[in-house]
Formats: sequence, C-alpha cells, structure tokens
Amino acid sequence: MTHIKQFIFITLITLSGINTSNAQDLNHQSTQNLLNGFISTINNDFDKVKNAKGSPYISDIFEVVKLKRFGDKTFYGRYDANLGEMQLKLDNDTIVLNNAEKYEITFVMGKKIYKSYNYKNDDDILKQGFLVVLGETDSMAFLKEEVVKYYEEKPSTNGYDEAKPAEYKRSKDVFYYRSGDDITLLPQKRKDFLKLFPKNSEDLKEFIKENKISLKDGEDLITLFKHIKTL
Repeated sequence: MTHIKQFIFITLITLSGINTSNAQDLNHQSTQNLLNGFISTINNDFDKVKNAKGSPYISDIFEVVKLKRFGDKTFYGRYDANLGEMQLKLDNDTIVLNNAEKYEITFVMGKKIYKSYNYKNDDDILKQGFLVVLGETDSMAFLKEEVVKYYEEKPSTNGYDEAKPAEYKRSKDVFYYRSGDDITLLPQKRKDFLKLFPKNSEDLKEFIKENKISLKDGEDLITLFKHIKTL
C-alpha cells in the first residue's frame, strides 16, 4: 500500500532557514531529506479507490509541476478531485499538500494553475482547497472547482434489479469569482453576471451575445476574462 503523507512547506522553510532563492537549487534527494520529520501519515481508504469504477483524479498520471515557493524546481503531481487533495510523488512516497496553507501550483505541460483558497462551495459549505485559475488580476479572478463524486456500491435488492458497483463520477465544474480577497459563486445568469461590472455592462452584454459565451463553460470564461482585461 502506498504511503500517503502530509507536509507543510511553509513550516519546513521557516524551520530550516531556507529562503525561496536557495530552495530553487535543491536537488531531489536533498528535498526528500529536508522533508523528514515534517511529514505525518494520513489514513486514506485505498481499497475504496482500487475497487471502484472510474477515478478520483483529474489525471491518474503524475505530471510535471512547479510550486511557486520553490521557483523552477520541478515535482510530479496530480489532483484528487474527490478529496480535494494535491498529491506529489517523491521517490516511493506519495505526499499530500496541506491545503490549509497557501500554494500556487502549475502543471507545466498545459500551464494549468491551481491555487489554494478559503471559499464557500455551492452547498454553502466553507472549504479550504484548490481551485483552478481561469484568469486573474490583482483585483479579481475567475476560478474553477473540479469535482469528482464517489457513489457507494448498490447491491441488488430483490434479485431482479441490477447491482451497481462503487463508482467515481466527474461532476460539473463549479465556477467562482474573486473580488479582492472575497470569493463567491460566479453568477450563471447573464443579468446577474453583468452586475459585477456595472461600468462595462453594455460592452460585456454585446460581447457575450456576439461570441455566444456560456457562463457555465470554462473555455468561454477564459475568453471572456481576456476581453474584460482589455476594458
């Protein structure tokens, strides 16, 4: 069974007295050594993952990632969208970032950026977790929550209905709007969305109409954000 471990980079850097510029020069082995003593084990149910259909991960493969606080140093990471966890692969261990800390993680191949935030989800539950950055300035951002839900196994109840195995299923993405430090659900109705930008509402209304922008589509929101930056 793979070891899942949790660590807090900010504590590591503080205690070891290493600043960001020095961290860029660390090699893989020295990083592993530094992590010793700052890792605690998390008990995850791997049998659940193994025996279920589908996957809790956005991609099962560990991809090359960079953590902003470590500069150009690269790791291998993947995102568990069921647990809301960012995993890194180091030697024979899989370690989990403590999402209560502030992180900015870039998946190098697709330049996809995750940041950790405090926010309320669409069920009005306060969470600390990772959101994908669709577009960002100092004052605002469009963000996306990727969600995979787990459904328990359903045995046949009478011998006639079909049993259903445990399964992970990708749910619809949930979109958010950051204004300053406040993160709220991004309005899905056009009239409500335009209220976010009262000075440019007419321009945005026309742009959304001409380009057939859907406020429920991530790629469309990226296009829309790029236009907003030009206003």
